[in-house]
Amino acid sequence: MGPEKELSELRHQVADKTKEMVDLVAARNALARSIGAIKMREALPLEDLGVEDDLVRLVITECEERGVDVQMGLKMLSTLLTEGKRVQGPQSKHQLITPQMMSARAREIEASGRHLLRLDVGEPDFRPPRAVLDATSQALFDFKTHYTGARGIPELVSAVRRYLERKSHYHAKDTELMVTPGGRFGVYAALATTVKEGESVMIVEPNWPAYKEVLQYIGARAVTVHTSLEEGWEPSVESIQTAIRPNTRAIILSYPANPTGKIITPSKFRAIVEVANDRGLTVISDEIYTDYAYIPCPSILEAEAKKFILTSSFSKTWAMTGFRVGYALSSEEIISRMMKIESLLITSVPEFIQHGAIRALDSDPEVSQNSAAMKERIEVASRELDDIGALRYVRPDGAMYVFPQAQEERFDSTEFTMKLLEQKGTTISPGSGFGNYPRCFRISLGQSRETIVEGIRKIGELLG
Repeated sequence: MGPEKELSELRHQVADKTKEMVDLVAARNALARSIGAIKMREALPLEDLGVEDDLVRLVITECEERGVDVQMGLKMLSTLLTEGKRVQGPQSKHQLITPQMMSARAREIEASGRHLLRLDVGEPDFRPPRAVLDATSQALFDFKTHYTGARGIPELVSAVRRYLERKSHYHAKDTELMVTPGGRFGVYAALATTVKEGESVMIVEPNWPAYKEVLQYIGARAVTVHTSLEEGWEPSVESIQTAIRPNTRAIILSYPANPTGKIITPSKFRAIVEVANDRGLTVISDEIYTDYAYIPCPSILEAEAKKFILTSSFSKTWAMTGFRVGYALSSEEIISRMMKIESLLITSVPEFIQHGAIRALDSDPEVSQNSAAMKERIEVASRELDDIGALRYVRPDGAMYVFPQAQEERFDSTEFTMKLLEQKGTTISPGSGFGNYPRCFRISLGQSRETIVEGIRKIGELLG
């Protein structure tokens, strides 16, 4: 048999095997539809982590025995699981409304001329320090308008290093730091660097929905640890240990937490980090709200993590949301890989903005002023919520949110959110955006105390 005929025969066999694979996917989808029908009939949850874990173990074993790349097998399984859930059909009667979606809807309404009480947006109404505005403006007039390296200009990288030494007594190398276009991109780059398609990351819920959205985008899976108001929104170390799956590669910790304002004790934080160390997990610590912490708040820089990535931002502390600038700290290897992502996608943070960020790091009076104002807003919101008997809540330890829960067990926060918008001109974010919390909703304290008081009273009026 000549080489061309031999190749032709092999290619026909490859085509046949490909067709068989498509046939098998069709057969698997048919089984998934039958499973979905039973789940709908019996009101069972869409996901069954135990079953998925068994499939992960099966794929790993089969790949190892047959000489197939395990990562490729996990990617294939991830695709099949996603497709299986799709054909089973949605189980929620509502579209998931995230804070970002709610904010977009509110802006549309405001553009039409209607005034709203905005308790949905996670953005403080404080002004950036004057020194930041002056430095940014001067940098523009000095023509600091060019590309920079993905790490950031050396002056800002050094300023962040000195800031971490002053704040956390942590001595980082410049090569372990990078400037990011906001905290959101820092989180994306951290996850994209750490987790591969088909692997999983643990998230303690309720939590910022962007973590799940990023994982879904890169083809990874979120494994959630559910906490409750009754537990004070606090995870147990045992729940963390139990939630680790065969393909879990990282855990996200974020304190003070969005949306609850919860801060766990430094000792519990260290205990969770020890679990991560024992299981070889990378700890991704999102520390964007640490300057709005009103009890001792743990940091990954004090927890002796073997593998970690710290992400933070200038958005909340210095009210620089629109500047889109943050930073990340990790090992030289991880930072190098994160820099490649930033270089590929956006090149760098604008040079003139970086010069403004340098001045922010020395603006301690403004940080203290903003922190004190946010603490006062938490106290004001708590007093108002105390007067609403239909709600329960845990007083926040920090951040800029409250996450109350309705007493009524059949309460639907998505429906309530839309009624509050339509009837009372007040915006909040439904709890379903932060996990499985249909009775909860998030109140943002980013507006003036007068707006907070009026908005919470509107909530009380609608609850009756």
